[in-house]
Amino acid sequence: MEAVKNLTIENKGITGRYCEKIAQRFLIGIAETNPAVLSIFKDRDVKPYRDLLAWQGEFAGKYLTSAYYVYKQTNNAQLRSYALDFIEKLLAYQSEDGYLGCYSEETRFTGALPQTPQNIPWTWDCWAHYHISFSLILWYNETGNVKYLSAAEKIADLLTATFYNGKKTIVSTGNAQMNLAVYHSFALLYNLTKKEKYLDFALETEKDMSSDGAGDWLNFALNEKDFYTCPCPRWESLHVIMGFFEMYKATGDEKYRKALINTAKSILSTDVHNTGGFSTKEQAIGNPYVNGVIETCCVVAFNALAVYAYMLSGDISLVDFLERSHYNATLGSISPSGAWSTYDTPMEGEKYANFHFNDFQSRPGSPMLNCCSVNFGRGAAQISDWAVVLKGDGIYLNAFEKAVYRFDENELSVDGNYPCENKVRIRFSGRADKKLFVRIPSWSKNTLCNVDGVKTAVNAGEYAEFPAGREISLEFDYTPRFEKGGDLYKDKYSVYIGNILLAYDLTDNASFAENNGGSGFTAEERLSEMKLPELSFDDFKNCNKKADNDTLVITLKNGVKLVDFCHAGMTGGLYKTWLDIA
Repeated sequence: MEAVKNLTIENKGITGRYCEKIAQRFLIGIAETNPAVLSIFKDRDVKPYRDLLAWQGEFAGKYLTSAYYVYKQTNNAQLRSYALDFIEKLLAYQSEDGYLGCYSEETRFTGALPQTPQNIPWTWDCWAHYHISFSLILWYNETGNVKYLSAAEKIADLLTATFYNGKKTIVSTGNAQMNLAVYHSFALLYNLTKKEKYLDFALETEKDMSSDGAGDWLNFALNEKDFYTCPCPRWESLHVIMGFFEMYKATGDEKYRKALINTAKSILSTDVHNTGGFSTKEQAIGNPYVNGVIETCCVVAFNALAVYAYMLSGDISLVDFLERSHYNATLGSISPSGAWSTYDTPMEGEKYANFHFNDFQSRPGSPMLNCCSVNFGRGAAQISDWAVVLKGDGIYLNAFEKAVYRFDENELSVDGNYPCENKVRIRFSGRADKKLFVRIPSWSKNTLCNVDGVKTAVNAGEYAEFPAGREISLEFDYTPRFEKGGDLYKDKYSVYIGNILLAYDLTDNASFAENNGGSGFTAEERLSEMKLPELSFDDFKNCNKKADNDTLVITLKNGVKLVDFCHAGMTGGLYKTWLDIA
């Protein structure tokens, strides 16, 4: 599979609406609401030094990446202009030698903070430069402005002059699973420029992955060992592993393809929760039925990796996963206002704003900046990476929100109110030598399909082929589905309509609260006091499904209301997704 070049997206569905609000209520104006996003670079050598986080320098790069993805979904000209102006301001603080970090000259790439140069490891300086480089490459590809590519190359040249070939290693500066992420950006740069020095550095970085303190991710994956068993199974290391995609493109060596796909499949089998969210306490642990932080950054990173795995394999089940994660874990972490996301989006509990849960990351001049606040825009808009892709003379449609996709001489339109409703209409007009392939989700066991009014058979979990110029009508199977849990939830079920996870939100079910306790303060205490009414599988037969704007509400025979996970808990109420059903 390959990405569609010159793709323009006119998204009129829920993702488009979310992204437009994210643009207006968070991304545009960030340098005014949180001026330290830029001033930390300007003041890096000013004493007394600022009290900075180890990862403070990442915020600018992650922000620009979010702005890029949201722009691709919205075509918001104001956002584009603002992001490009932000880049100009950021690049004004790049040193002549290429440094674009927030630490003093004496502590650049040392792993130490300026105040405590003897304390190593601490800082994630290479990691921050990776995120800035990655964002600059995205905007270079979008605009063709060579200034952005040149800035990314200057960063790479500084790193080349600082590490390896008789000099120190990146692992020696600590926090290897973060700082080795430059492996990805170097492989990207090589594929863009074909300059051997970037491939050489990537290969040196690859050797460093096997050092003590690193994760040995390539060898673990090639030996088909589960990701959670490697020495460094935190989410940040997924950005290192993304480099395998670019290394496969650069070298054609099958080991990179195999390692990336194996890593993605391992995580899917051991560490993705019922929401489609990856991570427990910010890493893989080998059990998706344990409560622990399901961090927004973890979800964004793994979904990006899953896209690469899909591109390398063409495995349609990966898109089924991406869809589940998008509409539940991802959009479910974002306020419908677009102003904030969560840090942790639990399977059950409450949804706290990232600046509420992660208040320790707030700094003077950047009260709303933290690792997740600058990243959630990317999560919301990453659907653009997999909605429509190419393979040979085929165009592959994976997403069903109301949207229009245009590229070259082709136009692909999708109409309907998906995913709240199960009916979509698709029309493809374009070059005669192109074929359209439409994903039939594996969960839709009985999909009704009509082509120009003629009933046509399609199979779940496969791509259905259609000629150009036809109108295709699909009605997906929205029969409630039940997935049984394990471990802590071994006797409970998660319920799905299509790929939408349903939740019992206390706010929607106040009439059933009379038997609940009322003495708890913490979320855990109050969850234990929250007694759900008895539910049976029969209650779900002929249940009432109502789509209210972007919200899906299911009313059962006994009056219980279940809401889509995206909106569960967004008014501050407790919710549960693991239900006792007899």
